[in-house]
Amino acid sequence: MPIENFSNRTLRFEKLRRVLLALSHQPFMRVAGMLFILAVAGVLIMDWIVMPLYTRHGDEFEMPDITKMRFEEATRPVEEAGFVLVKEEERYSAQYPNGYIIEQNPPPHTMVKTGRRVYVVVSRGEKRVLMPNLIERSPRDAELILRNHRLELGAIEHDFSNLHPEGVVIRQSVPPSAEITAGTRVNITVSKGGEPSQFIVPAVEGRIFNDALKRIKEAGLRVGQITYTVAPDLLPETVIRQTPTANTVVEKDSAVDLELSSLSNDASGQ
Repeated sequence: MPIENFSNRTLRFEKLRRVLLALSHQPFMRVAGMLFILAVAGVLIMDWIVMPLYTRHGDEFEMPDITKMRFEEATRPVEEAGFVLVKEEERYSAQYPNGYIIEQNPPPHTMVKTGRRVYVVVSRGEKRVLMPNLIERSPRDAELILRNHRLELGAIEHDFSNLHPEGVVIRQSVPPSAEITAGTRVNITVSKGGEPSQFIVPAVEGRIFNDALKRIKEAGLRVGQITYTVAPDLLPETVIRQTPTANTVVEKDSAVDLELSSLSNDASGQ
């Protein structure tokens, strides 16, 4: 590099240095420098102090699991963790009883900033249905109607009725229009027609007790005294003898005494 060019550059740098040095002693430049320093300090304060406080930087807690808890009981652990419980929706559920939490958002065990709202879905319990009217329906129709209402047919009994023809439902264990849960078993009573003027004792000898009991009730009679006799060759509680005998004409609600079999004398006192 020529010596002349180097000398010229040195002179220009020296002139620039003198100018900057002169400006640094001016009041305006001192003010501008102070403002620049304050601006930098402000940025650092916002970045290191204000913003972390505003966003609660690092202030996070584990979200508790409040599913399967009653809504009222879930309030305490949620508030103790620094959150706010909010009921967002109620929904029918066959798995969760009424008032219990089905879902939550944010999910359990996630790390969440304090003050966050926790939205939950609360169970309304199993959806209920209105009991249909089965009176004067055939047993088959009654079963179909119950099935369409997500209900089940239970026991079928028979009784005399002077108001309803034979073969139709005259009573139901759950009254019409009652609110019940799906899957409930409903018992019905079917008409045997008008009450007869004579009641005939059915033949129940040789039958198991439960079968005999059913036949006696259907005949408009009742079981009276029960005795036991050891009979190892018969099934337990088989009717050995009945009083009155079969086909005897008796009054309504008359008692039919039964002698039942047993395997040992231990049953004799029953």
